[in-house]
Amino acid sequence: MTGAYRAALGEDFEMNIAKSFTIVGVILVVIGIFALINPFAASFAVTVLVGAAFLLAGVVQAWVVFNDKTAQDRLWHALVALMNIVVGVWLLADWGAGMASLTLLLGVLFLAGGVVRILVAIQRSAGRIRLALIASGAISALLGVLIFSNFAAMADSFLGVLLGIEMLMNGGGLIVLGYVLRNGPPSAR
Repeated sequence: MTGAYRAALGEDFEMNIAKSFTIVGVILVVIGIFALINPFAASFAVTVLVGAAFLLAGVVQAWVVFNDKTAQDRLWHALVALMNIVVGVWLLADWGAGMASLTLLLGVLFLAGGVVRILVAIQRSAGRIRLALIASGAISALLGVLIFSNFAAMADSFLGVLLGIEMLMNGGGLIVLGYVLRNGPPSAR
C-alpha cells in the first residue's frame, strides 16, 4: 500500500489483511488438493452448489414477482423464475445427469470461446497480443475438443479437476498477496 493509505489504515489493519489473505489462501490450496485427489466428489459438490444457486435464484425471483405488483413484465419474470427453479431442482435431484450436462456446457463454452478468440486475433490484433490470443484460444478450443472426444470419461470428474486447479491458483495468489502485504514487493526491499 502507498504511504497515505498505510497512515490512514494503520499497520495493524494491513497485517490483519495480510494474515487473512494467507489463511484463506492456504484453505483454498487445501481444497484444491482435495478436489484434485477426488475429482468426482468435487464435481458432485459443484453440481449441488450450481443446483442450489439456480433454485435459490428462482425462489427469490418468484418471491419478488409475487410481492411486487408494480413490476413490469411480471409474466416473463415469473417464467424465468420457474425455469431457474426447474433447473435447480433437476440438478439437485439428478446430479449425475446434471454433472454431465454442466461438463457438456463447459465443453461448448471452451470450444466456442476458443474459436472466437482465434478469429478476433486473426481479424483485429497485431504483434504479441495476436500470439497471446491465438494461444489462449487454441488451448480453450483444445479443451473443448478434449471434453467432446472423451466425454464418457470426463463427465464425472472434469468439473472437479477444474475446481481443483481454480482453487490452487486462487489460493496461491492469495498466499503471495499476503506475503507481499506483510513484507512489501521484492523491489521495495
